[in-house]
Amino acid sequence: MAKFWVHVPSVGEYNTVKPLLEEIKSTNHHLLVTYFSPRAEEFLKRQTLPDRVRKLPFPLGWKINRFLSEEKPDVFILVESDRFPALLTAKVPKKFVVNARIGEKSFKLLKVLKPLYRRWFNTFDKILCKDEETKDKFLRLGVDEKKLTVCGNLKAVLRPKGVNANVEFPQGVFVFTAGSTHKGEEEIVLSAFGEFKKRFPQSVLVLAPRHIERVGEILKLLREKFPQFNTALRSKTEGLFTGDVLLVDTLGELLYFYSKSNAALVGGSFVPIGGHNILEPAYFGKPVLYGPHI
Repeated sequence: MAKFWVHVPSVGEYNTVKPLLEEIKSTNHHLLVTYFSPRAEEFLKRQTLPDRVRKLPFPLGWKINRFLSEEKPDVFILVESDRFPALLTAKVPKKFVVNARIGEKSFKLLKVLKPLYRRWFNTFDKILCKDEETKDKFLRLGVDEKKLTVCGNLKAVLRPKGVNANVEFPQGVFVFTAGSTHKGEEEIVLSAFGEFKKRFPQSVLVLAPRHIERVGEILKLLREKFPQFNTALRSKTEGLFTGDVLLVDTLGELLYFYSKSNAALVGGSFVPIGGHNILEPAYFGKPVLYGPHI
């Protein structure tokens, strides 16, 4: 039995890599999952699939070395894109990057530091790229081609387990879910929903911001600019929802609301963020709207 250490930057990456984690656990290996984003803590500590969940120490060399001496992993799997030098250079017998991706902004920085990142990335046994474009970027950074394999996007292997958020909507109501929204996008969505509701009064908006710490800010926006909407927080709502706007202030339930929707919008795309995972609502056969920044 080997000890697998899997590092996920946050909640989205955990959901992406979950099918792989299930395969690891099915062969009785020990599974340690680490994260770095504070917003992921509550969600990840509720997960029962890993044997242990632990916050990654601040990624300084001596802290990571102490972590390694405590945990003694046999295999390290880095999911997607946390590129702290101390993490990339961690001394583990077997090392892999899965669903590897490099955005254009990141690539510009990596090229400036090419001699360092070439050496660091070449410490991995395999880097499993999500597409040919990603592979080409690694090659341009000087990574050995033998270490690079294009496996497709792991997000496309989504296997929802039928999460039940214990919220239902009246029969015949049109449910529109706007997921992973950022500052500047909620006002766009709410304005459009107001126009939509004039034509289709029997409609509901589920609004799920990317960062739930922004809920207070969004509630203020709703009170000041959209007082016509009957709004409720998801954390205070169970059973049948009969209001206009359900504001999601919980983690890990977005897939459920996508599954209950008639249509969906994926945020980070109406502001220059780069967009989030449109495959999540598409998995349930829902039409997906998004903005120009994707």
